[in-house]
Amino acid sequence: MKKHIRLLALFGFFSLGLNSLYSQDMKKPVNEAEIAYLRQAFATIEEADQRYRSYLTYQTLDDAIIARIDSLMETDGVGPGLVYAKSLKLSLSESAKDSLHALQHQLDFQNHLMIRGVWEIYGFIPEEIVPEKNYVQLLLLVHPQKDWEIPEYHAEYSQLLRAEVDAGRMPARTFATFYDNILGKIMRKPQLYGTNEQFDAASGQVLPPEIGSLETANAARKELGLPELKEGEYRLAEKMD
Repeated sequence: MKKHIRLLALFGFFSLGLNSLYSQDMKKPVNEAEIAYLRQAFATIEEADQRYRSYLTYQTLDDAIIARIDSLMETDGVGPGLVYAKSLKLSLSESAKDSLHALQHQLDFQNHLMIRGVWEIYGFIPEEIVPEKNYVQLLLLVHPQKDWEIPEYHAEYSQLLRAEVDAGRMPARTFATFYDNILGKIMRKPQLYGTNEQFDAASGQVLPPEIGSLETANAARKELGLPELKEGEYRLAEKMD
């Protein structure tokens, strides 16, 4: 998978190469034209990331219903928004879900190649360059393709991105969020850093992150320069029912 992604990624992005404007900690200095390109690319990726995913999440093709749910999440929070969505008892046919999944997977793969190409040339893009859509880099990281070996993906990108943290390009919190998201949501293991809150469908509540050990979590957080977890900010896996 590693060689396949790297080769395709390099074909998916090219450098423009004029006078550089920003060079702090970058693998390659960027110029005004490159900054404009990156900002437009990130905006396009953001739109594509949710093009079909919202339909699958809320089990409806009705954009008006999706807008109401999103509005409630913005005003009242994720928990109330998801509870409201669940109360609607919406559903999609299996054929519709299969089609939406296929379309979204294709977009995710294309976007992943684009952003991987960006990282190969410039490294993780700081907020100074793309301030408004910078979070799309994390969005792509937490949506690995379904046919990828997840432990391999997690190990490869953890190594690649930890180097970006050490270089000062990627925020430590962003790295920890990626690491925990794959562990907790996809690999179904306790989180290492305790960064991802978890929605409990049964209670309709957003619960603190589940970690394996407070001592281990705080040691890992300290290594990244993150503050220690406090009481109420975590759950211990061994104490879960």
